[in-house]
Amino acid sequence: MKKFLLAVLVAMVGIFVLSACNSEEPTKGVSAESGLKKTSLEPLSSPVDIKIGYPTQGVSQLPLWVAKDTGIFEKYGVNAELVYIAGSPKVQETLNGGGIHAGFTGIEPAGNAKAAGIDTVTFSATAHKIAVYIYASKDIDTSNIKEEIQGKTILAGAEGSLYDLLAHSYIRELGLDPEKDVEFLYMGGEGDRTAAFLKGAVDFYLVAPPTSFKMDEMDYPRIYDFSDQEVLIPGLVMKTDYYNENQELAKVLAASLIEANNYIKANKEESLEIISKWTGMDDPKLMDKTYEINLMTIPEKPYISDETVQFYLENSQFEEVRALKPADLVDNSIIQQLDDSGFIDEVSTQ
Repeated sequence: MKKFLLAVLVAMVGIFVLSACNSEEPTKGVSAESGLKKTSLEPLSSPVDIKIGYPTQGVSQLPLWVAKDTGIFEKYGVNAELVYIAGSPKVQETLNGGGIHAGFTGIEPAGNAKAAGIDTVTFSATAHKIAVYIYASKDIDTSNIKEEIQGKTILAGAEGSLYDLLAHSYIRELGLDPEKDVEFLYMGGEGDRTAAFLKGAVDFYLVAPPTSFKMDEMDYPRIYDFSDQEVLIPGLVMKTDYYNENQELAKVLAASLIEANNYIKANKEESLEIISKWTGMDDPKLMDKTYEINLMTIPEKPYISDETVQFYLENSQFEEVRALKPADLVDNSIIQQLDDSGFIDEVSTQ
């Protein structure tokens, strides 16, 4: 009977979370009948082929998918190949090695790269808030989490990822030592992580929508909500030399994501189709909830604040990274140019 129930649970996971793979696009899709309006930003003088790595199949990547599927990238002369690489540390490693031209990665991996002598620059934020929650297994006494969590195992994405740093900060907030009082289990793919949690291999699990909605439906206790915390979601990153040599490319990439965010806000039904395509969801209610919660994370203007970067630096396990300053890893000049030119306000009113 237990084996049967486990098989059912794993099958459920397969329905709502795609297994990790390095393919560019899912097979089913929406047409690129964009109807996009011309903006004041000129496209590149010659089209550029570029590979962009992204770290999760969660809806936080929706602006990237929208820019691809609606033709926004193409409008500005970018032929973008999107490459799924599970976990922002792996995206950073692939960027460091030249396997991609740009990627969505976190400050911690970028800081680690700099400490190792590889300079990269984060030049556009994805969001300043994140819908991530901690769930406990059903046998945990949630009335006394500080006592219950000691000696237990917490599943927090890839080592060095945003989920990992959030988990460490939560443990410290409880007055505990994350290096001594809990055990961490790391997995890159959300499907694998969810299956491990449902099988009882771990006691606590950090997860975002839409998977978090399934945790709610299955009555797993939600013990913490990070959505009010300001923290930089993995931003758009290039190696510094490539960034300096390709400023116009960097500008149209950032502009494309800004335009995509405004498309998301103005075109719900089309955005739901894209969510379904890239996540594999086919439950209208689940997609609607996922879309609505994503809206709260969209920044009006994607500047990268020192405060959001400082969160990563302060929570790094490496002294060399903790010694860095936000300016060592971030450049807001592209966003400033797009803001000063009126582009950001222009696309927000379309």
